[in-house]
Amino acid sequence: MIKRNISWEIVLAGIAFIGIAIYLLANIPSDSSSTYAVSDSEKNLRTAPTPPSMPSAIVIDLQNLKSLKNLDQLRNIKDLEKLKEVEFEIKNLDKFIQQHAQNEINEESLEVELQQLEQELQKVNQNDFNVKLQDQKLYINQKYDVDESQWTEVSSGVFVYQDSFSAEDLQSVDFSIEFGNLNIVGNGSSNSKVVLRATGDIDDPAVITKQLNILKNSTNSEGKFEVTTVNGSSISEMINLEATLSVPQNIALLAKTSGGHITASQLKKSQKLNTSGGHITLSDIDGTTNAKTGGGHITANRVFGDITMSTGGGHIKMDQTGGNLNVKTGGGHIDIQDAEGSITAKTSGGNISSAIKSAQDQLRFSTSAGNISLSLPKDIDADLDISGTSVNLEDGFNFNGTKNRGSITGTLNSGGLPIVINCGYGNVNISTNN
Repeated sequence: MIKRNISWEIVLAGIAFIGIAIYLLANIPSDSSSTYAVSDSEKNLRTAPTPPSMPSAIVIDLQNLKSLKNLDQLRNIKDLEKLKEVEFEIKNLDKFIQQHAQNEINEESLEVELQQLEQELQKVNQNDFNVKLQDQKLYINQKYDVDESQWTEVSSGVFVYQDSFSAEDLQSVDFSIEFGNLNIVGNGSSNSKVVLRATGDIDDPAVITKQLNILKNSTNSEGKFEVTTVNGSSISEMINLEATLSVPQNIALLAKTSGGHITASQLKKSQKLNTSGGHITLSDIDGTTNAKTGGGHITANRVFGDITMSTGGGHIKMDQTGGNLNVKTGGGHIDIQDAEGSITAKTSGGNISSAIKSAQDQLRFSTSAGNISLSLPKDIDADLDISGTSVNLEDGFNFNGTKNRGSITGTLNSGGLPIVINCGYGNVNISTNN
């Protein structure tokens, strides 16, 4: 289970990030709103429902931490207000790294570190946790001592409903809640679990039982889990609801919430995610992905495959992506970095920024009113069709064609890949990323 090529640098960085993230999430005020900015010039953004203090399941891929440029930057975290209350020794991280970076990891020392992490998480968030390292991924799950399939009060004003089931024969899962936040985590086993957590000014779990319908149904290959309110119920105004679904990575997933945020990670087949107004956050996903929100932002890291994303008015930000990408927003900005493959990106009223690592099929960018900034490999073979109020192509390219103030047509190097950019009212700038 434990791989010897994992360095102490990676493990310690992973543990530090977990401690930092959970501390910061645990201290978000209950009435705070979540916003996301693509550019410094955009200060007033749309808000969406408040995310929960911490999801019931978290997966951190330690391999991705190898890309950290300078771990010393973590020491700046100590300047955050009240961070000294966290007993985890983040401020000494650099000393740990210097001491252990050259040592091989061993099972006994790793177990000690993971046990320490469990203890520190419990101090910060006042819950029990199960921490496991498997296949260079750190799995963290809250542990609830509750009976299956019934609401239980785990602390004052906090109620949990838990349902575990086998997904060994399932090919797809349909998961929906009428309100609240969704957290979806893929796992490496055939086991699945649904955890509902409700917080609010309620004294008796029977109140939730009477006002929330929980429908469970499964056939030989399809599973369904649905949470709805009883007709005439005001329970959505009385509680904050968070649902966490842990399922096998290679299962087809349909997930929906009518108003909350969606967070998904470690999924590898097909996933269709829909929220009426919340934000969507994706990480470490492959296969076919369709993410849609009525007005929130979409953030995606390390998402590959056939990808379709749309928001009615929020921003879209992607980093480390590849495959066939199609994104659209009704009025926000689009930022796509470290991209490979084919891209179609459109916004009705925002800026577009993209850095292309390698491209296939086509690159198409369009905005009705905004600027477009594109960074390309110097040796790319492409056919250019560019238009805007003002258009600029960096001199470093091997270009053959026609340049005007508001348009550029011609080829880069030998030509071939279609690159089509259109700014109704805005400027276009194309530069090299070499």
